[in-house]
Amino acid sequence: MTGTVYPELPAEVAQFLEKPFGGLFGKTVLAQVVEEVVADPSALYTPKYLKELTGASAPRLREALATLVSLGLLHRNEIDRQHPVFSVNTGSKVFVALSFLAYAVLDDRDGSGCMDQAVCEYYQTTLREECEPFALASTADTEYVAGKKTGTGCYGAAV
Repeated sequence: MTGTVYPELPAEVAQFLEKPFGGLFGKTVLAQVVEEVVADPSALYTPKYLKELTGASAPRLREALATLVSLGLLHRNEIDRQHPVFSVNTGSKVFVALSFLAYAVLDDRDGSGCMDQAVCEYYQTTLREECEPFALASTADTEYVAGKKTGTGCYGAAV
């Protein structure tokens, strides 16, 4: 069985692999938590689980989680006050933008085209109905130039 040989990354790129979003925001607890929740938005997160993932202290995690809840990126679901569970607000524009940013970092590093695909899918599923007209009609014998009508016929507009 032959293993796949991957090209070696340049040192200036390799240094950012272990940092959230390619090192754009540093390696703060907040950036680490954001990276984790963007990477798996369907998961439920407890402070204990995030502590295992990030290695951060409980007080810093509480501060990061409180910030993300106040920004609307996370929902706090309390089973009881001592054991909160957090879920990602996938309807948040901040979540969408951070997802695009994560793909952009990959694209710039690997040239993968992930962000273009994500933007296209977002447009198709979320924005298309808002952005495209329902109908457009015109006739071949009508010409409009700088707001002045020349020729004859009818002109349809987007509705």
